[in-house]
Amino acid sequence: MDLKIPLTLILPHAADDSSLNRTLESLLPTAQVVQLIATTPNQKLSSFPRAVTIPGEPPQGLAELINRALPTVEGEFLAVAAPGLEISPELPKWLQELADDHSYRNYVYGDYHELDGANRRSVEANPCPEDITEREDWGPLEIYRTQGLRDLGGVDSTRRFRADYDLRLKLTDHHPAIHIRKTLCSVPKPQNQSEAASAALFFPGRGKFGGFSYLFLDPNEEREIEEIFLAALQRRGAFLAGPPGGVFPAPLFTSPRVSVVMPVHNRASFLPLSVGSVQHGTFQDFEIIIVDNASTDDTLAVARDLALRDPRLSVLSLPDNVIAKALNAGIRAARGEYIAQLDSDDEYVPQTLTVMVRHLDEHPEEALAISYYELMDPEGITLAEFGVIKHLEYNRNNILRVDGAGALRCWRRAAIMELGGFNEDDFGHYGEDYDLVLKAGEIYEVGRVHEVLYRYRRHPGNSDALRAHSLKINNKTLARQRAIGRRQEINQREE
Repeated sequence: MDLKIPLTLILPHAADDSSLNRTLESLLPTAQVVQLIATTPNQKLSSFPRAVTIPGEPPQGLAELINRALPTVEGEFLAVAAPGLEISPELPKWLQELADDHSYRNYVYGDYHELDGANRRSVEANPCPEDITEREDWGPLEIYRTQGLRDLGGVDSTRRFRADYDLRLKLTDHHPAIHIRKTLCSVPKPQNQSEAASAALFFPGRGKFGGFSYLFLDPNEEREIEEIFLAALQRRGAFLAGPPGGVFPAPLFTSPRVSVVMPVHNRASFLPLSVGSVQHGTFQDFEIIIVDNASTDDTLAVARDLALRDPRLSVLSLPDNVIAKALNAGIRAARGEYIAQLDSDDEYVPQTLTVMVRHLDEHPEEALAISYYELMDPEGITLAEFGVIKHLEYNRNNILRVDGAGALRCWRRAAIMELGGFNEDDFGHYGEDYDLVLKAGEIYEVGRVHEVLYRYRRHPGNSDALRAHSLKINNKTLARQRAIGRRQEINQREE
């Protein structure tokens, strides 16, 4: 009976033998059940009975690596080992168990160790296998089912930047990835990481600009990523080809024209600045509804003092800190046709409400309008290195990939009520606004106002910095998966 080979590992060209040797040494305990496909000869390969070398010049890039190796692959699964990667001796056994249970998942990934000299740090890979974005950490060892690769005809060699993303989406079109919640490998820590710089500016996430890094991609790479994503939506029947078509009645011009809803939790120092940015603006027919979310500092007292000084301010007090619940409470109390969101540590510019009210008055097809914004530090100094955040990558399909559409968000109150308000049960603490923007864009236009009308303050107590990454990625993914289901139903109705 032939011995089962659960894993074929491609060994790309390494700049030095020590990196390759480190990988080979980690594989010696499993030499009998792992096939190696090397791109350059190495003396240690003789210890592996199933080692072969790709003839000719070493392949360049993921597509060429896999496509040239694929005809000779014997393993149930295939992976590419980055230079210096050390493979867990348990990995072939775990993959064989997957093969035996006939789950036929085409994409597998897992957790890993990051090595920094003598230090070893455990890293959890993406906690959400259903994620469809390109930005999360899938670990240094992405594992593909060989038959799935062959069914695709290999990797698309026309993808210059993100063949890996294209491949992952194609392999997970029908079944999500499998996350092996074990340490699959160890990898040297990348050099010149900019974690300290990102942390200093309170931008949690990966890359030089932390969670904002995806906004600074090379335009050609961004274009390719969007093409890959939109093609995946089309394959999955979730691409919306035409305009939404919904239209609202003419404005009523009641007073106040706009209600500014401000949820707040422990922001006593910033709240007067946020409120003042509205009060000192060029548009004065507004009300501000401050919703205190169980603050434990002086926030509620500060809010009530501000309301005593200006009759256009009112204060609600809630017993718990749930952002979606606070927004809904403020919207129920609102009298304005339009609802303008303002976080209690951010600020408007003087013309914010003037521009947004006029824009929505002139665009009855829009459920909300969204402007550009800029970033500022705790003292209100603009972070010029980030420039203006425009979210030009936004469209009603690509919004399912990117994390947002911008700020300020100014809604028609009627649209929020029609859509059922913010989802308190599933997105109570994060993603409530993203979920509602997705729903709105399926029925109405989402307007774009090409001006900086919002100032987003980054500081150590910033809510995004304090929320767990797993909460953020799981909530965003849930919103996206539900949107895909709704869009599939829309397309089926229109066939």
